Amino acid sequence: MTDERDIERLPATVELDPAQQSLAEALRVSFGILKLAMLAALVAYAFSGTFSVGSNEAALRLRFGDYVGAPGERVLDRGTYLAAPFPIEQVVKIDTRPITLTLDREFWYETGDSDQGMTRDQIRTSRARPLNPLRDGSLLTGDLNIVHARWTVTYRVTEPVQFVTNVGDRQLAEKLVRCAVQHGIVQAVAQLPADELLKGVVNREVAMAVAQRKLVEMATGLTIDQVALDKVTAPVSVTGSFDAVTTAETDRAQRIVAAQQDRARILGEAAGEGSDRFLALLDRFERATETGADADASEAEAAIGQALESLTIEGAAIGGEVARIVNTARTYRTQVVERVKGDSETFQRLLPQYLRNPRIILSRLWEDARERILTGDVETFYTVPGKLELQLNRDPVIQKERQQEQIRSLKERQAGFGK
Repeated sequence: MTDERDIERLPATVELDPAQQSLAEALRVSFGILKLAMLAALVAYAFSGTFSVGSNEAALRLRFGDYVGAPGERVLDRGTYLAAPFPIEQVVKIDTRPITLTLDREFWYETGDSDQGMTRDQIRTSRARPLNPLRDGSLLTGDLNIVHARWTVTYRVTEPVQFVTNVGDRQLAEKLVRCAVQHGIVQAVAQLPADELLKGVVNREVAMAVAQRKLVEMATGLTIDQVALDKVTAPVSVTGSFDAVTTAETDRAQRIVAAQQDRARILGEAAGEGSDRFLALLDRFERATETGADADASEAEAAIGQALESLTIEGAAIGGEVARIVNTARTYRTQVVERVKGDSETFQRLLPQYLRNPRIILSRLWEDARERILTGDVETFYTVPGKLELQLNRDPVIQKERQQEQIRSLKERQAGFGK
């Protein structure tokens, strides 16, 4: 068979017929295309080992099944790298993003399709039976009670070399984490009483520590980031009793808060900002009086008097009803003192005149008294002399006006006392 080299070795003077010349040209073109294809295949093979590592990934290079690089330099972070083509080198990428795992059957009672759409009371009635360990999951608490719980676990790959060497599979990693976390949860729950666990109190740190220790011992390269309690309940048959206790505690807490609010409101209305300090001072006085501690009682009484006099106690102002009563008493005291002073001045002014002419002074005083009595809101009745029986029919209009005037005067006096 004639090839291209044979054609080239032919003497230049040899003339080919058209058929041979066409065949030689076709062979020359085919060999050129074949060379280009082989060159392209060689270039593609040479660059087939280029790979990129993402931000949530880590990569390892294996050369003939062994890791490439020193022990601390084997993990490749984000970037672009070049590796020898397969089968010389192999690139293994590991996803380092957090993975969420739900434990919703391991420690929960068996549920079926028949429970869908049922109320809690209906489920409690239908499930009021002894637990079956083969079907119902549960946890034993520190006070030897049983609870059901659902958990959520978040974990990720932090040691790619250990993960690829000892695990290498996502499904196997999930099984390992599930088993390790179950072990940690059992130990954590066993340290708590049931009532605290039902309130959501759980030693998550203990559960995470136990589970992480198991994963480290197996050199899985996995790290647990979080163990969360999603839901917890008592056994269905006794849920009603636990709900009653929870409701009673909630009601108790609400009543305590309401009582504290009422106490603060009442004390604020009674003595304002200094109500607490003033109340403590009163309690001190009462205790000292009951126990016979006269010295302490006297000291407390003096402190109470000083506080009422200045309407301050330990830098806090005393307001509210206490301040209003004290101010009213002070106003009344001032009015009484002024009235007595006025009476005294009047007496001192009339005394010399009375001593000189008693009858004139007495007559004047009687006139003044009658004028005060008969002036203003006074109804006057005239009787026939010598009659001892009076039949009175008071005018209702005058009586109504008199009552309104009395009410108006009373309000004005009260307003004057409160200033």
